[in-house]
Amino acid sequence: MTSFNSRFLISLLIFLSFNLKAELTPDQLLMIEQLPPDQRENIMSKMGTAESLQEEIEDTFKENSSLTLKPELKDLKESEDYCPECIFGFDFFEYSPTTFAPVDNSPVTPDYLLGPGDKLNINFYGNIEKEITTIINREGNIILPDIGPINFLGMTFSEADSLLAKKVETQLLGTYSTISIGEIRSIGVYILGEAYKPGRYVMSGLSSVSNALFVSGGVNEQGSLRNIQVRRQNQVIRTYDFYDFLLKGSLESDVVLQDGDIIFIPFIEQSVTLGGAFKRPHRYEIKDGETINDAIYLAGGFASDVIGDPTLELSRVDEQNAKRVLSYISSVEDFDGLVKDGDVINISSVSGIKPRSIKISGEIKNPGQYSIQPGDRILDIINRSGGFTKEAFFQGSVFLRKEVANSQKQAFERAADELENTIVDIITKDTIDQITEFTLLPVSNLITRLREEKPLGRMVVNLDTLSLKSDPVDNFYVKDGDELLIPKRPSSVSIVGEVLNTTTVGFNPNFTVDEYISLAGGLNDTADKSKIFVILPNGKSQLVKKSLFSSNKDILPGSTIVISRDSRPFDAINLTQIITPILADLATSAAAIAAISD
Repeated sequence: MTSFNSRFLISLLIFLSFNLKAELTPDQLLMIEQLPPDQRENIMSKMGTAESLQEEIEDTFKENSSLTLKPELKDLKESEDYCPECIFGFDFFEYSPTTFAPVDNSPVTPDYLLGPGDKLNINFYGNIEKEITTIINREGNIILPDIGPINFLGMTFSEADSLLAKKVETQLLGTYSTISIGEIRSIGVYILGEAYKPGRYVMSGLSSVSNALFVSGGVNEQGSLRNIQVRRQNQVIRTYDFYDFLLKGSLESDVVLQDGDIIFIPFIEQSVTLGGAFKRPHRYEIKDGETINDAIYLAGGFASDVIGDPTLELSRVDEQNAKRVLSYISSVEDFDGLVKDGDVINISSVSGIKPRSIKISGEIKNPGQYSIQPGDRILDIINRSGGFTKEAFFQGSVFLRKEVANSQKQAFERAADELENTIVDIITKDTIDQITEFTLLPVSNLITRLREEKPLGRMVVNLDTLSLKSDPVDNFYVKDGDELLIPKRPSSVSIVGEVLNTTTVGFNPNFTVDEYISLAGGLNDTADKSKIFVILPNGKSQLVKKSLFSSNKDILPGSTIVISRDSRPFDAINLTQIITPILADLATSAAAIAAISD
């Protein structure tokens, strides 16, 4: 494909006053006929439908040598800083065309507004036959021999054609005229606000707001796509909604620009996120007065596998307590309710499927309850909630799962049963004379604690964004009832268990395990020096070996040092082997509680 043909195709699809219902001119048809057969067939089949317009344009961009991916996006897409949850339509401008304006020899519409700098070709026929080329001067005039000056300032192309015809017929009897535009003037337009590259741009006089957006590389990740202002002579003459073009194939809100116009791109003010069984789940910009139905339309409606009237989950921030609450909408009539900034809408149930959700709190941009769709992974939920805040310490994330807590509870119950059964065995074997109230009481207390303990069900997780994107093991599937707490970056270390004073102290990178324990008053008489653990911020437990007791290795801010209870008092009844792992499990469970409460 030649460069000229490429520019023409792009102009045809995007810039050239595109109208899905309009008929193509002979010149346009001829140009399309010069395209390769497969492209020609695809383009012609899609004229008249808006559903695949975005895909067609993107494919054209990728295949066209005059269009290149923005260089910075190549790196951003591979980094954790890229905006996976940016507003829908943001990535439409990821390809920067080297030629952005409509081609100069494209047909001029009758409502094209003439101005200084336009070159006109005027043909006389009848008694006088000649061709004159003239340029509209700064005052808006052209000067013709035998006719004199004619002012075209502020006139459309069709109005100028009619005026010229009357002048010629009146002053040159038997002579008639036609007018055409030889060259389009250039105009200067200011593109300001949240543009990718704000500034002043020189463009073709045929250019519209759509052209200007491409000239500047579109909007940045904070820019509005639906409230773009066109200012002329200090007044807003039009508010351009890019979604009209992107989703409907309509340029009704587009406007041809004039010299000195200002295009101002404001910040995004409102947005909603639609997830689950929608045709196009994404984050969308919304405008005042739009309803849930409007939001569903933006997402393309329900997916094809949605049967019947689905129940929607609406996650919304309660303004009174500043917390996100979850509600359910089962009536289609309620779809007319207004949406609010920050709303998250998901299809929660189809054909009676029980709604499922996950709670996410702490240093997350939009904490609250989020619905879970089949196949959702932890990264999906993090993105849906807006991602981490700047103060987030994801290395210390606390992830809780009900089934893990149930398994831990069952393990404690089995341990309690095993202790009771062991005591029964000892008694029935005529060894009761070895058991005193002193030796039996600790065992009894331990059994009671095991029965009453409520494990949290904490899982060790790695929430590093790069790992989540590359490793499906780290990016695990979420389940109903899961909870995720993202803490702030800690500056302390906790010491719990068999010490004189359970405490939390400031983190010191030079402190050893021994020094931290000293700050807690040292070990008490019931401590087991061989069973000292360091629980890292992510919940991973490491046994401190004697060689590391005086080392600061692997002690990170947010860590918890756990000193287990000595099991030797239970030797009298031969329970040491049973009790040792139980005490360790209870100690680490307590440390998890301490970590969450810190």
